[in-house]
Amino acid sequence: MVTFETHGGDGRNEAAGNRLKRDPVGKVLRAVSWLAEAPANEIGVRQLAAAMKIAPSTAHRILTALAEAGFVRQHGDSQRYGLTAEFFRLSELGVAKHPVKQPAREELQRLVDVCRESVLLCLYDERRQQLIYTSAVDPAAAARPAIKLNKWLPLRTGASGLAVLAFLKDNEAQSIISRLDPPQVRSDRAAEPCSIDAALARVRQQGYAFTRCQWVSGAVGLAAPIFNMRGRIMGDVCVTMNRQGCGGGSLDRLIDATLHCANQVTKKMSGRDFLC
Repeated sequence: MVTFETHGGDGRNEAAGNRLKRDPVGKVLRAVSWLAEAPANEIGVRQLAAAMKIAPSTAHRILTALAEAGFVRQHGDSQRYGLTAEFFRLSELGVAKHPVKQPAREELQRLVDVCRESVLLCLYDERRQQLIYTSAVDPAAAARPAIKLNKWLPLRTGASGLAVLAFLKDNEAQSIISRLDPPQVRSDRAAEPCSIDAALARVRQQGYAFTRCQWVSGAVGLAAPIFNMRGRIMGDVCVTMNRQGCGGGSLDRLIDATLHCANQVTKKMSGRDFLC
C-alpha cells in the first residue's frame, strides 16, 4: 500500500507537507494513485487521510472533487468510495496510447512462440530510477515465476536490472549501483560471482544480461535492452525460466531469439536497429 510522508520531525517531512498544501492538483493526483494501488476496492475518508497524512476534511474534499469529476463513486450503504467505470475507461485509453505497449506485445508473442517460455516487458523510469514490468506473455499451461506487474521496483542485479544499468549514463548508473545490495552478481554461464562493474561490461559487450538464481532459487533470467528514438535505454525484454530448461544449444537459440525480439521493438520505436 502506498503511503505519503508529508509531515514529521525533520525538515524534509515539513517541507513535503508545505509542498502538499501549496499543490492541490498534486494532492489530488497522489490520491488517485493511492486509490488505484490500494488493495481494497473501497476506501473511507479517514483511511485516505491516514495514508496521505492529511486532515480528514482535506481527504473528504479530494474525494468529493473526484466524485464530481466522475472518477470515484460513494457507495450509499457503506459511505466508502470506489473507482468508477470512467476511471477505468480513461486508464485503458492511456494504456493504448503508450508508444511501446502494442508493438512490444506483438514481438513478445513471437518470442514466446519460438522459445515456449514466459516473456516480460520491463520499462525504466529515469526520474524514479526504478523499473516496472508492464506486460507478460506466457506459453500455454506455463507457470510464470512470481513477478508482479505494474509495481515500481528498484533496479537490482537480476537480468532486467543489469540490462538497463549497463546502458545508463555513468553518473546515473553509479547513483543506482551505490544503493545496490548485494554488490556481486552471478551473471555468466558458469554462475561464478563477479563484480557489478564486470557484469555490466559483459552486458555491454554481448548485448544481453544473463543471470542464474540471482533472486529466485532455481530460476534463470535473460534480458535484452530496448531503446527509444533518442537512443536512450527505455527498458528490456526479459525471459524467465527454470534453470533445468536452458542447457547448451537451447540457451544459444533463446539468446538469439531474445536479441531479435528486443531489436525489433527498438526498430519499431526508433526506426533503427540496435544490433547493427
